[in-house]
Amino acid sequence: MNDFFADFADRDPAWLDEAGPASDIVLSTQAGLARNLPEFPFPHHASAVELATISSDLVRRVGRLPALADGWDLDFPGLEPVQRRALQEKLLASFRLVSRPENRGLVVSRDLARAIMINEEDHLRLHAFRPGFDPLGALSAAMDLDAELDHEVESAFSPEWGYLTASPTNLGTGLHVSALMHLPGLVLVGEIEKVLNALRQLQFAVQGLFGEASAVRGALFQISNLITLGRDEQEIATDFQLHVGKIITYERSARDQLYGRDHLGIEDMIHRSLAVVSNARIITAQEAFDCLSNIRLGVGLGLLPPPAPGGLNHLTVHQQTAHLELAAGRQLSGRDKGAARAALLREFFAA
Repeated sequence: MNDFFADFADRDPAWLDEAGPASDIVLSTQAGLARNLPEFPFPHHASAVELATISSDLVRRVGRLPALADGWDLDFPGLEPVQRRALQEKLLASFRLVSRPENRGLVVSRDLARAIMINEEDHLRLHAFRPGFDPLGALSAAMDLDAELDHEVESAFSPEWGYLTASPTNLGTGLHVSALMHLPGLVLVGEIEKVLNALRQLQFAVQGLFGEASAVRGALFQISNLITLGRDEQEIATDFQLHVGKIITYERSARDQLYGRDHLGIEDMIHRSLAVVSNARIITAQEAFDCLSNIRLGVGLGLLPPPAPGGLNHLTVHQQTAHLELAAGRQLSGRDKGAARAALLREFFAA
């Protein structure tokens, strides 16, 4: 565990540094599978003793999976709060896992592209990440991990209902596919609510960067399927690719419309944001999210040269509080936080 956090501030998930399909709009795609043990109650009904038994047993079994054997198993109660929050900032751990760490754990692959949360909403939550918009690739990686798990763990399964899960919305396949999308064009032309409402009508959830009722910042939206019962995994991922893929087309159209309508105003907004992050001595997280969103838009429109591969993704994660505090080796006050964030941004854009 100490080895894991020794260079954690410099270690990023593979999806941050790699370009994938439509990566100008979609930062990453994630496929998650919910699984439970048949002999224990779901975590929200289990006693502390049962949760402790489940956790110790599953960490041992999951650690033997070939995909995770050279990775790390993290005992959440033994982590410092800042370490748990940093895992959430890298999208490896959920808010539920971070806020209620007792008898919970996380096993991650060496490249941080696959992870299994233990005793979150379900006994096991398997996750696989791919860069850009790649629902079928993310599903394939998650299913490979699930196939390995089948050799170690018997999952609660009903011939009639499929995989049994803590939430009825996960019943069946237990599959959730999500995409982290940057949609400033739709926001700025005032079409975002219409598009998102249409997605909700099609049974998709729309959330912020960290899911689960988190706020939308920097025009970053997490979009995921809601219903898993009655369709197989391939159908769910293909349906996701079809409907969410249309949002990519809408966003590109909105960007073109926006630039055609007021190219001077858009260029000014983008270059002002670049000037702020290149020169600010103190900057808040909200302002940094907004500036990075505008700069990402400028790169997408071809108005700014593209930074190093994954550079903007790296900054989006590393300008957040827990990463700043881990890099500093101490808790930061509000003003110190703003100064550390500004220094990080200045250093990057100076290069």
